[in-house]
Amino acid sequence: MIIYSNGCSHTADMGANFHNVYIDIVAKELLKTYEKIYACEGHYNKNKNFKFYELNSDKNYLIKHAEHGKSNDLIFFESYNIIKNAINDNVKLDYVVIQFSGVNRRIHTLPNGGLLSVNPWDNSALGVKFEPFATEQSLQYLLILQDLLNQNFINYVFIPYMEFDSDVLSKSDKLDYIDNERLSTSLFSGHRNDFRKRGMTVDASGHPNFLGYYELATIVLDKFHYAKDNMKDIETYFSKRIRERDLYKDEPGIRWIKKYGDILGDGTEDEVDEARGIQKKPKNNLI
Repeated sequence: MIIYSNGCSHTADMGANFHNVYIDIVAKELLKTYEKIYACEGHYNKNKNFKFYELNSDKNYLIKHAEHGKSNDLIFFESYNIIKNAINDNVKLDYVVIQFSGVNRRIHTLPNGGLLSVNPWDNSALGVKFEPFATEQSLQYLLILQDLLNQNFINYVFIPYMEFDSDVLSKSDKLDYIDNERLSTSLFSGHRNDFRKRGMTVDASGHPNFLGYYELATIVLDKFHYAKDNMKDIETYFSKRIRERDLYKDEPGIRWIKKYGDILGDGTEDEVDEARGIQKKPKNNLI
């Protein structure tokens, strides 16, 4: 069996900070034992580090394509090519999990053919996307991938971790075509603000902590009709050290993120400063 996953830093490996992110939990529950394959960024017509027809049909695989700072431009481009390559090589992708990123991010191409991520933290001087185009383009990406996966009977879940622009969504003609049953949550709300408000993130940017990762895994597995009762306990995937670190290391910081989680946006310095400015504003005393 094969699982393909893509996304930004909310899906990518976190090194020493977390030995398991949500897609690892999904793979361990569904596949039990498997090999990891890290797909190359960009993934042009044929991947540089593996070919589907070379995979051992007796083994299980988790293909990881997520990377920090990645835009929906690149998530779409890579995912479409990977899925098409698997189909062309007559290889069955059993599960696909794609986490969509912030709609204002984009990919920038360099004169030498290199790729450069443009987002609120990286290379923002080159210009991020603006609404309504940002949300409309991401909706197109979602629909194209949805059609490709449905036409080839591939089981999938889309994770809109960051919310799409609600005003653009309410005016869009594309919502009627989206299969909401395949979404982990509403495009209007996303997971990020909810996780921050519930103390399930490690920072103001909204990256999941162990509670967030476990909940995402639970949601994805439920979409794949894998019973929660069959899941291993959260302690199986996250050590006591990690659990205590995430919950108690910065208790005042956690409380602050909970309080202002729905206005922190991407958690940039400007957005954090704005939230702190709201926090410092004196209350009006009405007599």
